[in-house]
Amino acid sequence: MNTYKIPKKVEIIYFSGTGSTRKVAEQFTASFTEKNIEAANHELNHRDSYTLKKTDMLVIIYPVYATNAPEPIYDFISKLPYELRCPAVVISVSGGGEVTPNKACRLHCINRLEKKGYPVVYEQMIVMPSNFLAATPEELAIRLLEVLPLKTNFIINELLSGVISRTRPDLFNRFLSFAGEIEKTAIAGKSYGKQIKVNSSCNGCGICQKGCPVDNIRIVNKKPVFDRKCSVCLKCIYACPKKALQPTIAKFIVLKQGYPLKDWEKKVNSEKHYSIDELAKGYAFSGIRKYLKEDME
Repeated sequence: MNTYKIPKKVEIIYFSGTGSTRKVAEQFTASFTEKNIEAANHELNHRDSYTLKKTDMLVIIYPVYATNAPEPIYDFISKLPYELRCPAVVISVSGGGEVTPNKACRLHCINRLEKKGYPVVYEQMIVMPSNFLAATPEELAIRLLEVLPLKTNFIINELLSGVISRTRPDLFNRFLSFAGEIEKTAIAGKSYGKQIKVNSSCNGCGICQKGCPVDNIRIVNKKPVFDRKCSVCLKCIYACPKKALQPTIAKFIVLKQGYPLKDWEKKVNSEKHYSIDELAKGYAFSGIRKYLKEDME
């Protein structure tokens, strides 16, 4: 597809666990609206099934899980009506940026969309504070939140100018994406949630069950019981007010300090000035460093 019609109406579909991707989707919605584009967003979860209606453009936003999209995104794509076939945009969200192993993290999602007849005209990575494996320093997390409106505006301006942006992942990252798909569907979802233990501090409040986006938790005798369809979003663990949920496998992926997104949001635009090079040192933060400097150059 060499060109596409500039959209007047946009549907934004997203999946979110701990809240970062929801914030990205809401910012895209607000930015489109500011430019007089009719935009609506819909969160994928087990409580609210959604069928795409006629629209000029479909925007799919998701957090990177095992170098790919979470399963609810694939489920949504599988149910897309063939007759609409509008241009599509794929936005991935990660804490590390466009670096290995995430350089092919949109590939499987794009392939599924195009098999359904939805030409993908644009793809991009948005970086948000990490909720997985390695914590983002607070000052860096705040800066990522501060530049989010600028990043979304840049992407939307390109879309409204008819820009087509596609990447060509190398063979190594394609292999990592393929391996991640196997791990995600065959191992993580079936094992991780099932192995979460509930300690004695649990008061049976049900926050974990109500918040689980994939309906993997039931409350039995005032205690949560986990099934085998976990998306490993970590929402239940971070949201528990009693810190009563403890993983028994891959414990290292959970941040000991939690994921204080709302606290960081309160500190946005605090008028502090940070050196990106000082905040984002080393290879682990190279994707974030590049992402932030692109905005500043």
